[in-house]
This record gives sequence, structure tokens and C-alpha cells, in this order.
Amino acid sequence: MLGKILEEADVKKKVDSLVRYLAAYKVIEGNYELFDKLARCRDVEDFIRTIYEGVRVKDRVLDKLYDGVESGEYKVAVEGKVTRELIDKLFSVTKSDLEEVFKLAKANPRLVGSIIASFALSYEGVYEVRK
Repeated sequence: MLGKILEEADVKKKVDSLVRYLAAYKVIEGNYELFDKLARCRDVEDFIRTIYEGVRVKDRVLDKLYDGVESGEYKVAVEGKVTRELIDKLFSVTKSDLEEVFKLAKANPRLVGSIIASFALSYEGVYEVRK
């Protein structure tokens, strides 16, 4: 399971998309409870419900992130101008991404949830600017 997440390029790319989105969610929403729930999933249904909780506010999170980057409240660790298109490219998660992650979670939702939560919490590519 861990090898698949870390080593298979197509799977890693889809997991990384969710990780980046959840990292943005963490910065914008500040809801650390979601990450605790993700790491404690008892079954795949818990896992899917927890992911739903985070993804259902995706448009709001991406809008706030873009507005916050524009106002200097948030930073995204990239060179050059951060456009709305770049925010969407870096931090959006797709149906295809979620389908792959849900397939992984079927085998061991607690492990997959813990890995994704750990990666998202430690992601340094988006952060709040301290004033």
C-alpha cells in the first residue's frame, strides 16, 4: 500500500493532488479535526465521508486562497506570479483523483487516511503570512 502511494507515478500524482488540496484546506479553513477524522477512519465509508467534508467546500477554499494570495495574506511556494489558473492547477482535486484514492482506501482506510493527513499537514507549499 505505502509502496504504491510512494512509487507508482500515476497513483502518486493523484494522491499528491488530494494532499495539496487538503493542505490549502488546512490553511484556509483551519479545520484540523478533518485530519484527525481522516487518520481514524474505521472503514472506507468513514474515509469517503471525511473526504467529502473537505471537498464539498473546494470552490470556497480555492477562491479564498486566490484572494488571500492577492492580498498578501497567504503565500504559495512558486516562482513568478500566482494566477487563478495556477491556483486551480496546483490545488484542485478531480473526480479521477478521488476515484484512485478511494480504491486505495478500500484495502486499508486508516493507513491511507493517516498517510494523506500526514502529507497534507506537513506540506509547505502554501502557508499563511505571519504579520
